[in-house]
Amino acid sequence: MIDLAHRHNEPALPKLSTAPDRPLPAEVRRVSLGLLERAVSDLRSAPPDQFDEGVHSARKKMKRLRGMLRLVRDEVGYRTYREENVVLRDTARSLSAIRDSYVSVLTLRSLWQRYSDMLYPEAFAYPEAWLLERHEVRRSSVTEPVVSNAITNLNTARRRFWNYPIDEIVRDDYQAIASGIHRVYKRGYRGLVRAAETRDVADLHEWRKRVKYLRFQMEALTPLYPHLLRATAKSLDELGELLGDDHDHAVLADTILAHPESCSHERERWMLIALIHEQRASLQERALKHGTALYSEKPAAFVARIGSYWEAGRR
Repeated sequence: MIDLAHRHNEPALPKLSTAPDRPLPAEVRRVSLGLLERAVSDLRSAPPDQFDEGVHSARKKMKRLRGMLRLVRDEVGYRTYREENVVLRDTARSLSAIRDSYVSVLTLRSLWQRYSDMLYPEAFAYPEAWLLERHEVRRSSVTEPVVSNAITNLNTARRRFWNYPIDEIVRDDYQAIASGIHRVYKRGYRGLVRAAETRDVADLHEWRKRVKYLRFQMEALTPLYPHLLRATAKSLDELGELLGDDHDHAVLADTILAHPESCSHERERWMLIALIHEQRASLQERALKHGTALYSEKPAAFVARIGSYWEAGRR
């Protein structure tokens, strides 16, 4: 099995192996339990000065698990899929305020590095201080009860996953996951078309979610055919990062527009907005170009290609 460590030096996540001696149902359970355990660890073990990163990491684990659920959605049934997906979604949302305000600070700093020659430092330093203060207020809203409730939800989900009769329900066959891959790829394919037409923030963000779910699925299947599937997962990761950066800049622009007090002068505020729009235009062009290449196949052809990797990897 190939271990792919996360870019932020997280321990390598367990990957879904489809080797003959490791049946698909057992591996789905193992990976799911591993993600839940590590999400709980992120929330429990992060030192105070790394709490933001711990929350962010835990939320990413929950998204990965939601991608896994989508892989076997038709096997476990819509009701089970929806119930578990809603729990994970709502648990992640309960922690979202701190993530959003934290990323806004980082986004402004990246903008500062890129355009530092166009505005004097105070134009960035003032809004940075305002965003940091806002982040501390938001961070205080993620109180001990909120984190404890999230941990309880994840531990309860872990018990359900552990006791779920997956060996009796999920087939050890590519058809068990083919429809899940097809659905996620097709929605990403449609998301690309719509985002290219509208350039709307919501449409771009929705496309990003589909890209990430497909990335998680390809990462999970990487051991089948490491060279090609790892490359596909990496390309999807790069596309997700471009779309994520675009969304973070859009959120920053909305925050600055909604809060004139975030900047010391009106002129500086509108200059920052202009720079954000310029950066977003660049990110979107790169994302659409990258996405067009990644989604060049029809959904059925993509699923068939991954199926050929499955067959080759299981021989």
